[in-house]
Amino acid sequence: MKTLKTITLEELEKLPPLTEKDIEIIKNAKPTPDKDCPKQTKEELKKFKPWYELEKKRKPVTINLDGRVVLYFKELAEETGVSYQNLINMFLLQCAKENKKPQFS
Repeated sequence: MKTLKTITLEELEKLPPLTEKDIEIIKNAKPTPDKDCPKQTKEELKKFKPWYELEKKRKPVTINLDGRVVLYFKELAEETGVSYQNLINMFLLQCAKENKKPQFS
């Protein structure tokens, strides 16, 4: 039988980041009684549940794009079988990872 260990928030913040395997174990864990646990705010829960934001990687937004951009990605979507929204997201994510800056000309 596994036992639970109580740690402080400060101790928790010093722990290394969760691995993908850790996240899967946590997602599949059975709930435990919480009658003796104090209620937490959403901000406090985020500190205890670092995977919380991983599940919400995508955020819906409204954006005005040039018609040529939409047409380009829709045509690319037909070629690749990947939706044009996912292609735009993939491209922007690649730009962010590579720290690309727009060219103003």
